[in-house]
Amino acid sequence: MPIIVMKFGGSCLTDKIAFNKILNITSIYSEVKRVYVISALNGMTDLLLKTAKFLENDKEIDNNMALIEKKHIDIIEQIFPEDSEHYIKARDWIDDKLSELEDIFADIKEFGLEPYYKDYVLSFGEILSTYILNQYLLSHGKDSVYIPANKLIITNDEFNNAYPLYNLTNSRIKRLLIPLLENPNKNTIICLTGFIGRNKIGYITTLGRGGSDYTATILARSLYDVGDDKNIKVILWKNVDGLLAIDPKYLPHSSLIKNLNYDEAKHIANFGAKILHPKCLEAIEKHKIPLEIRNFDKPLEKDFTEISELTDKDQIKGISAVKFATIITVISGSMVDVPGVLAKIFKVMSKNNISVSLVAQSSSEISTSYIIKEEDSSTAIAALKKANFFSEFFRIKWEHVAVINITGQKILETKTKADIFNALDKKNIRIKAISQSHDELNLSIVIEREKLEDAINVIHENLYEEFEGFS
Repeated sequence: MPIIVMKFGGSCLTDKIAFNKILNITSIYSEVKRVYVISALNGMTDLLLKTAKFLENDKEIDNNMALIEKKHIDIIEQIFPEDSEHYIKARDWIDDKLSELEDIFADIKEFGLEPYYKDYVLSFGEILSTYILNQYLLSHGKDSVYIPANKLIITNDEFNNAYPLYNLTNSRIKRLLIPLLENPNKNTIICLTGFIGRNKIGYITTLGRGGSDYTATILARSLYDVGDDKNIKVILWKNVDGLLAIDPKYLPHSSLIKNLNYDEAKHIANFGAKILHPKCLEAIEKHKIPLEIRNFDKPLEKDFTEISELTDKDQIKGISAVKFATIITVISGSMVDVPGVLAKIFKVMSKNNISVSLVAQSSSEISTSYIIKEEDSSTAIAALKKANFFSEFFRIKWEHVAVINITGQKILETKTKADIFNALDKKNIRIKAISQSHDELNLSIVIEREKLEDAINVIHENLYEEFEGFS
């Protein structure tokens, strides 16, 4: 029997109507083995972090704790008859966990907000919401079991952005999860907390941005590794139909991307689309496990995004943009052929925790340009000027710009690039820098920020027929 790992985000847990939709999806997929990965309620992670950071004000702590309790009790009172078995269990669970949370806040007051404590606090959002959904499914006669993911997913020690240790995770999946899924007499729905794991000595860790999606793909990979059934799929339930070829704020009637491969999806996810984090695909790409992005409000909709090994090489998959970027250029005629210049640039950026997203260098090596987030620009420029090597031998220039990223196998064709440049020329849009590595499925173009919308529209207009969904 196929296994489907489904992730339900906070937007799927807002009220009784939303929980009824989960019940409907449960019925639609009744003939498969189901693993549900659950996020925290909307806004809960931020509320928990805010409380942990500001523990000096007792009144604010009390207000925040009351709000955390209220958000969960409101859901419980909507989905369970009062004083029913599952209502009482859910209420008791909330009381117990909030008492535990208060003890952690007391420790943080005494010892400070260490990375371990931060992840411990953040884990409570998923621990509370997942147990509530588990009780909801049980109250409707479904065979469901609650499992906190830190019993299964073993990670490294990088708190707040942990990486799974698959060998250790696989052994736990085989011991604790596979027997439940492969029991021929039951079709148990496994409700798992998203976002969290644990390191080898038992401290709770969190998986960073996109953590619940990441949990779903980690589980799918491990189930493939150690289980007998290789027919596995991941479904991420979102409040959108899937990935769009272009952000609707630039093109209101943008088409849905129905099929793309893992490399294309990683590029689109990395350069603008916040629907999916690229690391989620790393987990499933090795085994070619398909991933679907579906609309929670339209579970039977035939149009959705599927990421798999299949794609159409004759299509442009998407145009995404980074609107608020800064291009920094370091120039020196005296340092040509001197080794280590790029290394020194990256070292300065790394010391200041600044990520570089694009690099363009002249063949003469006289100038090197690179892109960073605009919010990091002041820090980056000050750090370069402070470094003796760059202040003495280099001139430093910078400008606030936008970056357009065009993704798809067709971008490898010279004619496609020519069409793009000709389109930009029609609108007198000057290209400040470009980047595309060998056999890369993404072309990045740096332009003036005020020309961004014009650039996206004219590229789409000239490549109209190359996009999936348009003809």
